[in-house]
Amino acid sequence: MKQQGRHPYRPAHLHALIFKPGFKVLISQVYDPADPHIDTDVQFGVTKALIGNFVRHEEPHPAASDVGTPWYSLDYIYRMETGDAVLPRPPIK
Repeated sequence: MKQQGRHPYRPAHLHALIFKPGFKVLISQVYDPADPHIDTDVQFGVTKALIGNFVRHEEPHPAASDVGTPWYSLDYIYRMETGDAVLPRPPIK
């Protein structure tokens, strides 16, 4: 990577494994567009469809008094495909 003039960093992202009966299991990640490495991801994993809207809130959380300020929420729509809901098996037992 050094020879290519690239860094080894990943942009900030959240992983999700979503399970719902009647739908295929969705495993995905959502990236923070404000991360300085968003355009130079070492794994080339960032696409426009995977960029979320992370919203900073300065006011107290409306439902969780133990959450300090500022706190963040994520506005993102996951699109699932109908099918069999089968969880993946862990690779290490």
